[in-house]
Amino acid sequence: MEELIKFIIYTLKVLMKKKDYIIMGIIVPIFIIIFFSFEFSTEYNFRIGIIDKDNTYVSREMIQSIDEIEDVDIVNIKEEDYKIFLITNQIQMAILIDDDFQEKLLNLEDGKIHIKSIAENDMKSIMELFIKSKVDDMITLSKLSNKDINKFKILNQDYKDQYTVLSLNDINSKGPEVNKSFGLIMLTTFIIGGTIIRLFIDGENNKKIRKLSIGMSKLKYYLSLIIVFYTMSSMTSIIYYSICKLFNINFMMSNTINFLVMLLLLNLLSVSFNLCMSSFIKSRYVLIINILILMPCLMLSGAFWSFYIMPQNLQSIGEVLPTRWVYLCVEILQKKDSLVYTVDYIYMIICVSMALFILSIIKFKLSKRYKNIG
Repeated sequence: MEELIKFIIYTLKVLMKKKDYIIMGIIVPIFIIIFFSFEFSTEYNFRIGIIDKDNTYVSREMIQSIDEIEDVDIVNIKEEDYKIFLITNQIQMAILIDDDFQEKLLNLEDGKIHIKSIAENDMKSIMELFIKSKVDDMITLSKLSNKDINKFKILNQDYKDQYTVLSLNDINSKGPEVNKSFGLIMLTTFIIGGTIIRLFIDGENNKKIRKLSIGMSKLKYYLSLIIVFYTMSSMTSIIYYSICKLFNINFMMSNTINFLVMLLLLNLLSVSFNLCMSSFIKSRYVLIINILILMPCLMLSGAFWSFYIMPQNLQSIGEVLPTRWVYLCVEILQKKDSLVYTVDYIYMIICVSMALFILSIIKFKLSKRYKNIG
């Protein structure tokens, strides 16, 4: 056991001296947080497409109320166009007002307004609450006006004079959201895993470490490398998490340790994937091939754009990717704030990682390259 610990410590020291690890493991995560979290989290105007089928006084008043929300821009669009506008991000939300909206409200019924967006998000929930509150107020005015549209207009004007302006940017005053940089951190984590393994495979490092492994069994040698690679990869996640806390990044969950747990699971997946790939591919090609495989996996996971804007066939592929499971766990934690709701995904991530480790160990034990070990 003492021999194993010495080997692990020595290997860590050798690899941590390399500039490549310092750049990829420390400097790059700091850059990602500072640039992508803050640069793309500045105040913005939220564009909403309006489809007014009713085109009456009451529907126009509803639209005006939405338009008066600070940081919101509205644009009139056709019903057949709203989906492509959402997909291309020309609008972030579409609101459809039914053609009997005024009639229903004057008859003390809930006039239907449909909110369309690519995925469930905070802004959609906020807008739903705002519209519901506004509809309730209009129904109250209808009661007071005895369903007379002229009296309704007078009462509505008095009501508008007391209306308080809402700012969507005030809602996000806690600071930049961690989601702004999480996709890039996922990619960086996998690249770091490949970089660490490449540093080990490097001739000079490999010779130093191999000398210390004389007398060790192949299994002990490989397990010690797994510990080393996972430790170094996890250090990057701990640094990233610490910097997020330092810069007051909004994790969108009260228990931020849960987010760190997901990062450490991502490290486990990264190390197992990179070790497995390096077992089957020549060292000088492994990092390039890894990136070629990873980019589609991350794109299909929803890490770089909304998962729900993709065609159904691509969503079906994305659902079975471990990178999607990691991202889903973060989304669930931001809504539920408990690891209990992510247990199934965590179990699947661990199972896939263990399978990749076992596959790489089998390949390692059969490899002629390491026949002198053990």
